[in-house]
Amino acid sequence: MIKTARKLTAISIMAFAAGAVHAADAPADWNYQLDLKWLKGATYNGGYNGPTPDAVRETESIISWGYAGGTDGTTDRFGDPYYLRSSIIIDPTDVDSLSPITSNGSSVAANAFTHYNNEIAGSFVTLRHAQLQLDIVLTSTDGSFSKDWTQTFDVYFRETPNETGDRHLDADIFTITWEGDYSESFVYDGYEYTFNYFDKTGSLNPLAQSECAKVGKSNCFGFMTNEGAETGVKFGFHVAAAPVPEPETYAMLLAGLGIVGAVARRRRHYIAG
Repeated sequence: MIKTARKLTAISIMAFAAGAVHAADAPADWNYQLDLKWLKGATYNGGYNGPTPDAVRETESIISWGYAGGTDGTTDRFGDPYYLRSSIIIDPTDVDSLSPITSNGSSVAANAFTHYNNEIAGSFVTLRHAQLQLDIVLTSTDGSFSKDWTQTFDVYFRETPNETGDRHLDADIFTITWEGDYSESFVYDGYEYTFNYFDKTGSLNPLAQSECAKVGKSNCFGFMTNEGAETGVKFGFHVAAAPVPEPETYAMLLAGLGIVGAVARRRRHYIAG
């Protein structure tokens, strides 16, 4: 009778401890702000005309190069290369919550950008390297907690010389230090939250080593855009949540295991005797 009581006590403690892991309140929902922008100070491959005024344009949403009087955000397969520009435009740059995102719920649309590739003249400077900065703010809907951080990504670009006349072979190369999901984790109110930011369009993929070598990389991730075409990338994000056991929960689990071990040892001793 005493042995049975001990066994039941051990099992009860372990069951209570295991249940305590999931005893926290439901995970939080989040209001959010995501700001994706270009950082000024990109580097370029030199052209004969050099970076004359307006030959390169840099704002938080636009980075472009080519003919000074040209238009950004357009493609023209049949235009005169001396009057065209290539550009990468972020739209939208700022994404704010219209309604909260639910932890462990559906993903939400985030920022996006598009590369517009025109066949520009070889006398123009062309993009070589730039940086994207992502600023993130998550605030619990009750306002009791806020988490913010910044992540910077490097973009390496190659304006492929238009030598073959084949718009596929002459495609420009865009690479970014963004392999799969970008994630960040933090703990709040008994849960570990993981923020995942990812490419919803499937545009960012591993490129061939021969293409990576053209941007000075042994391995790279990105896309290629044909001449006179455009490539878009739309991002999304998701917040996952998992309960974090509290220290006393571990203590109860260890106590339960200790009692079970003691009962097992006594039982072996009794059988041996």
